Amino acid sequence: MNSNNHITVDQIKNDAEVIKKELVEWRHYLHAHPELSFKEERTTHYIVNKIKNFGYTDIQIGFGPLKTGVMVEIGSGRPCVMLRADIDALPIQEQTGVEFCSQSKGVSHACGHDAHITNLLGVAKLLKKYENSIKGRVKLLFQPAEETRVKIYEKPLSGAGYVVRSGAIDDVDAIFGMHVWGMFSKGKIYVKSGPTMMASGRFNLKVIGKGTHGASPHLGCDPITTICQIVDGIQTVVSREVSPLEPRLITVGTIHGGTATNVVPQEAMISGTLRAASENVVKFMGKRLAEVAEGTAKAHRCSTEYDLLINGPAVVNDSEMVVIVREAATDVLGTERVCDVEMLTASEDFREYSARRPAALYFMGMFEPEKGVGQPQHDPGFIVNDDVLVDSVAVMTSIVFTYFNKTSENHFGQSTQTI
Repeated sequence: MNSNNHITVDQIKNDAEVIKKELVEWRHYLHAHPELSFKEERTTHYIVNKIKNFGYTDIQIGFGPLKTGVMVEIGSGRPCVMLRADIDALPIQEQTGVEFCSQSKGVSHACGHDAHITNLLGVAKLLKKYENSIKGRVKLLFQPAEETRVKIYEKPLSGAGYVVRSGAIDDVDAIFGMHVWGMFSKGKIYVKSGPTMMASGRFNLKVIGKGTHGASPHLGCDPITTICQIVDGIQTVVSREVSPLEPRLITVGTIHGGTATNVVPQEAMISGTLRAASENVVKFMGKRLAEVAEGTAKAHRCSTEYDLLINGPAVVNDSEMVVIVREAATDVLGTERVCDVEMLTASEDFREYSARRPAALYFMGMFEPEKGVGQPQHDPGFIVNDDVLVDSVAVMTSIVFTYFNKTSENHFGQSTQTI
């Protein structure tokens, strides 16, 4: 980072260190009070109060039909860069045993979104201090509902979809996001150009048979045994119908059927996810899954009901935005702590942004087994490493000034796309 903006990397690092205690306090509060997608009322209120205390005044709450989530701006004119944090939690019962464990039964921040909120609040506090040195405009987006979708318009959308439809990114030139990652080395930044997180879809399948007494299975058509064969059979779509060079998977996440030990039920159901580097492969696997299920069910004198929702394409990082992440992270952390990463099999609704604007989603590693940190996302025992919060705030703040410097020097990264 050069000195044109009168803000140095050392100043950013020092100022981030000064607010370390606050960062940990914020994160612990948010962790103890998680809220599900589209229901983040308390979280929204908490964010608004903090932003007001920092000195921000023009605060937007909600996006289109959504009444949760927050956006605030600082600076003026163009270029305009957006920083995004997701704020929702998951329907998972926490099993960490930490003192600030979730107080909401069956709900927890098992994906690290509490750290994302904390990170962006920290950036907001530093940017307010540096307001007179910002050579452009920054939008701070606390996005609701990353984890799931709801149908309000013609198709189900997650929070990013509603943010886009609200017009919030219409005047944005570039977008950056950070995701903590429990299984990546502590204190290192991971980023790649191109496809970064998989395209995905989700399916629901019902197998309808004929109920009967468990002692007389021959008088019915058993949907349980049928669905077991379907679960096995659909894996051949992955292993035998898509090139082995293509990243892809099908995971069955739920299975339901039956009410008693001595009854063959009338129906059974499964649901799951499909992932691939290509959205076309997701669509192909979804189609073949339906055909395999229907054929298997027919062989057992059962029928099926099936629906498939394509979530969207892969998260694709813009190469120029990745250059900015790498440069900013290197300034803060040093070359040895900025790493390449392979494409992740997880998916993210950051895709809604990267499909429309130059964007980059990067990862902050947290792995430290001595402290019990190293669980995958969505694990009931998932733990955030508070020691990375200061570095994460410093890196994202540095990205802002690096972006403005680069756009001023090279005139790249400004989008002329419309939605």
